[in-house]
Amino acid sequence: MITGQVRNKVDKIWTDIWSGGISNPLTIIEQLTYLMFIQSLDEKELENESFENLTGETMPKILPQTAAGQNLRWSQFKEKDPREIFETISQQVFPFIKTMNGESQTAFSRYMDDAIVLQLVRTVE
Repeated sequence: MITGQVRNKVDKIWTDIWSGGISNPLTIIEQLTYLMFIQSLDEKELENESFENLTGETMPKILPQTAAGQNLRWSQFKEKDPREIFETISQQVFPFIKTMNGESQTAFSRYMDDAIVLQLVRTVE
């Protein structure tokens, strides 16, 4: 169960999505899950970078180490204009996460085959 500040953020995002025209609760949960997954990729990458800095050991990279790859990070686009965020997620981040497992057919890749991100007009944190 979520409480306090996290619940307030989820409620605000839920209300923003609902007022933006998406009224199916399953669709809202799906979209929130995608956003949380995208954010968690950046958080894991930050953890790996911290570990590398502390130990000197090389960790596997989640995101490409190119400038374009680093633009996929939540921390790089979360403060942009909502329309830019949508473009980044729909045109860059989603295509990347759909192919994260390469060519292998996994439950993840089968699920992501028909995944879409819906355009939301308001900023989400």
